[in-house]
Amino acid sequence: MPIPLPILDDRRFDDLSEELRALIPRYCPEWTDHNPSDPGITLLELFAWLGESLIYRLDRIPEASLRQLLALLRPEAEAANDRARAIEDLRALVLADLETPWRAVTADDFEFLVTRAFADRVARVRCLPDTDLDAAPAGQNRPGHVSLVVVPRVANPDPATLSALLTSILAFLDERRLITCRLHAAPPGWVDVAVSARVVRAPGSAATDVTTAILARLQTFFAPVGDGSASSGWPFGKDVHLSEVAAALEGVAGVDHVKHLCLFQVDAGAIGPRTQVVPVPPNSLVRFTAAQSEIISDL
Repeated sequence: MPIPLPILDDRRFDDLSEELRALIPRYCPEWTDHNPSDPGITLLELFAWLGESLIYRLDRIPEASLRQLLALLRPEAEAANDRARAIEDLRALVLADLETPWRAVTADDFEFLVTRAFADRVARVRCLPDTDLDAAPAGQNRPGHVSLVVVPRVANPDPATLSALLTSILAFLDERRLITCRLHAAPPGWVDVAVSARVVRAPGSAATDVTTAILARLQTFFAPVGDGSASSGWPFGKDVHLSEVAAALEGVAGVDHVKHLCLFQVDAGAIGPRTQVVPVPPNSLVRFTAAQSEIISDL
């Protein structure tokens, strides 16, 4: 919770007058007439009035001074459109700027800054600390290096467009990184998988409809980028487990149960042996190859 602002002008004329009167016996014991008609008391009350006036101003900064302070924190506040804003709205803008991360220190900072600044061109980004994807061997621990795995919004962009995007991201982060940090950016690696499934469909369902629904479910299940719902896409570096694929197929409409299921890794177009787990490197995502998959639905 925020720290409550102190009230600096909580002392009034009567408080100050009483405090000054209490000091008289200590510093001037021969002064015994404390009636308002005494000239000395008149002076004490005058000083109490001046003190109350000064204390009153402590909590009240002139608007011009406050605008100058806000302009130091938000230089664009000097623009004509901001000079016309109400002081409360301008203060809210400055506070929002101060609460928004600017410096990239943690992995979450890097991901947040890139996702926000390049929202129109970047679908996802993953920050890998102590990693240099440009160095060999891959996966070697490299303290001081930070690699960003960038998924463009445009699928399969041409090399020039991708290179320009990565260069822009590195330039953007260069002034926000720690001075000892070495930045790298690269597109994700891809792990292709294929599925061979034989399912028993529910009574009344058509084989074509069930097959189409299963293929659509697998495309969504392995999608590198989410559709805006709760899922944001296949997690970076998450291995593919046969049991998870089976659970996904069991939830398809028209599927009664999965009778037989095989999982394969596809490498350069060649299907590997059936496996229970397909390993995925930390900088990689999964891509479902429907052309090399087989779906059969039985009654």
